[in-house]
Amino acid sequence: MNKPLLEIKNVSKIYSDEVGYKIHLLENISFSLTKGKVTTFLAPKGSGKTSLLNIIAGLEKSTTGSVIKNCNKVAFIPTEPSSFPWLNVEENIKFASKLGNAEIKKIITLVGLEGYEDHFPNNKSEGFRFRIALGRALAYQPEIIVIDEPFNNLNSTTREEIYLMLRDVIEETDVTIVLGSTNISEAIFLSDRIIIMKKKPGEIIDEIEISFTGKRDINTITGNDFINYRNKIEEIFYKKLNKHLYRFSV
Repeated sequence: MNKPLLEIKNVSKIYSDEVGYKIHLLENISFSLTKGKVTTFLAPKGSGKTSLLNIIAGLEKSTTGSVIKNCNKVAFIPTEPSSFPWLNVEENIKFASKLGNAEIKKIITLVGLEGYEDHFPNNKSEGFRFRIALGRALAYQPEIIVIDEPFNNLNSTTREEIYLMLRDVIEETDVTIVLGSTNISEAIFLSDRIIIMKKKPGEIIDEIEISFTGKRDINTITGNDFINYRNKIEEIFYKKLNKHLYRFSV
């Protein structure tokens, strides 16, 4: 059996503020990542999921526990996707990449930026900048791409377009994607697996596998399978937590 790309074992995170008060942000987090799958951490704000994503990406250390990586490269896309305003789309995507021009062109097409190669990202929408960030991440050729909740400020039409584009990327590549989200519908549509967390401290309370017949499209959201998954997630929160304490996007 192949080793998981990454294993998190009994990870906890404790912060101390300026007066020495300890904040127990994450508690006893354990999971592993399988190649080619999309795993979403669905959790309310304040659950420590951003710190957890930073730990996965190697940008932050845990207080206790271990992180075992069986991969070489992890890319990270933050909540506000970054780009270099002095470089055009093509230059941004191939920045620090060893891929040839033909491969870069394929990535540009895959993320929906064909015809925009000479455009500059300054004053462009967040959706446009996310496409650039995702393209640059793909050009880096990582085994894992970590994405921290970048869709919150998008309007509904742009968000749907980004969801469909991201699913196309997932189906066309074998990259493993890790998402952080507070949006139940987003998590169901994009994921193969959802890990559900609570806050104070951030702990894993359950997880579910997601599978749909056929290619996911915008009609998937109104299908019976989608509704059943949503009901199952809501039931988890009703049974395991006082749901009114947690405000989730839908």
